[in-house]
Amino acid sequence: MEMSQKEIENTKKACKITDKIFKELFKNIKSFKTEKEIYNFLIRRTKENKCKLAFKPIVANNNWIIHPKPRKYRLKKGFLIIDFGVKYKEYYSDETRTIFLGKPSKRDVKLYNLVLKVQETAIRNLKPGILGSDFHIKHANLFGKYKKYFIHALGHGLGYKRIHMKPAMHPNSKDVFKEGMVVTIEPGLYFKNKYGIRIEDTILIRNKAELLTKTPKKLITIEI
Repeated sequence: MEMSQKEIENTKKACKITDKIFKELFKNIKSFKTEKEIYNFLIRRTKENKCKLAFKPIVANNNWIIHPKPRKYRLKKGFLIIDFGVKYKEYYSDETRTIFLGKPSKRDVKLYNLVLKVQETAIRNLKPGILGSDFHIKHANLFGKYKKYFIHALGHGLGYKRIHMKPAMHPNSKDVFKEGMVVTIEPGLYFKNKYGIRIEDTILIRNKAELLTKTPKKLITIEI
């Protein structure tokens, strides 16, 4: 769905609020002991900013499941995925950041940077006229030997009252990108019984993609 300027402004506001809450979360991240505590913080700050949740937040420490429920056990060394967005005047944001608790290994850093490279490359290549299936396949192939660990769509559209809508980005998508559409780009890698890594932003399609979520993406490491 192509958005009007007013709709784009509402979406930008949702994204700005989401970035604000992410900033607050990361500033205070050491005070949280469980996934559930982070989950509750995101819910509380959403309400305090006079918004509603775009979806139930995903907080996943060393979890390879794409959409897990938050757990109450103590946070441990490893990757922590936080997938969160708000609804502002019926318009949505959707943003994912992955941080590392403790000291990452060289392989951990390598895999994170690979996901980031794929995501940033896809954002640079995002423009009107591209077929969703072609876009997904082209960027999934950038994972090389790790491609089999990328197990979901590259992204999706979002808009009025809907967090998932056209254009779809998967190998069978027939949707074509159009100027004025708002989409997410969210590559990830998931290693069974180990962990997942995902990075996601909300983006406005122009002749040059406009990034609407702006929380920094350099790997954050937190001592625990």
